[in-house]
Amino acid sequence: MARLKRGWSDKGKDRSIEDIGGAISFNIWQVSGQAVLDLENEGFQTDTHSQRLDVISEFTAYLIQVVDRLVYDSFDQNDRNELVTAVGLHLARIMQDNRIDANGPGQYTNEYLQLLNQRIGEYSTCQFDESEGPSFVFLRLLGDHVTSRMGERDAKWITGYIIDIVGKQMFKSLNRLLPGLLDPAQKEASEEMLMRRQNMDQ
Repeated sequence: MARLKRGWSDKGKDRSIEDIGGAISFNIWQVSGQAVLDLENEGFQTDTHSQRLDVISEFTAYLIQVVDRLVYDSFDQNDRNELVTAVGLHLARIMQDNRIDANGPGQYTNEYLQLLNQRIGEYSTCQFDESEGPSFVFLRLLGDHVTSRMGERDAKWITGYIIDIVGKQMFKSLNRLLPGLLDPAQKEASEEMLMRRQNMDQ
């Protein structure tokens, strides 16, 4: 089972959105990697580490959009954009290091960020419920993208398995983890909002 960061050891310390983005990206990477292992344990085939990273790219893009939806009511648009950007950039650095290990020296960051931007545009049109998670269309889109990465042998079965099992499990994992990681940022956002209101009243 992947090791996950569920909160902060020093709960009294202030955390920047950059810090929180780094912690969320760590968990997204762990959850995505575990999902690939679970697929392999179920008999779905990946042939190389590079192909596993292709699938992880799709899982991470999906989970970034899940984060954006889950924090929608907790942060204003600027803070939410800053958080999601921080998560994406941290993941791009992790992907760069892993791609070098798998594919050799190269610049892989821009390719990954382009994928994230493309997927954000696609997922943004899909419905999402904060308690139930991504809609069927949301999960179907994820399933189709993962299927295209897995190869022909599993094409008949993988999309349904992603919709029914994997996509929902990843959502539940991230939904459990986020509150403990977001608490410092929500506190800071609430304090800033209070200060703005006080300044307006003066």
